[in-house]
Amino acid sequence: MRLLKFLLVLAISFSQIAWAESVQISEQWVREAPPNAKVLAAFMLIDNQSAESQTIISVTSPDFGTIEIHQTVEHDGMMHMKKQEQLIINSKQQVILKPGSYHLMLMQPKRQLTAGDEVDLTLKFASDEELIIKVPVRKSSASEKPVHHHH
Repeated sequence: MRLLKFLLVLAISFSQIAWAESVQISEQWVREAPPNAKVLAAFMLIDNQSAESQTIISVTSPDFGTIEIHQTVEHDGMMHMKKQEQLIINSKQQVILKPGSYHLMLMQPKRQLTAGDEVDLTLKFASDEELIIKVPVRKSSASEKPVHHHH
């Protein structure tokens, strides 16, 4: 019975490792905001090399009260942010979270974050898998001009 339990735990561990290797996060960063800002934004490249689509259903962090997935869209000549209930990354595809496109809205910061700081984000997938990533805070570059958003 112990051997069976051990093999089951081992099989689950290997499947989690294989899953984590098939979904890769890179180029992650949080845009530094002015002091007392109530909202920050996070960006990253999500690469799904698995044979199945992966769906992010929520994102959490000990540094923020709420995190939402948003997409910037144009409507009647105005740019708007539209909340997304989930983010689907198709099999063998990438999704880029960047200024003026998909991004994470980090709301109700619990501490002042400046360039050089780091935050932990937990991405929760529909498969019940979770991926914890470390995300550096940095200043925007001139080529990453903020887009004015209207809800």
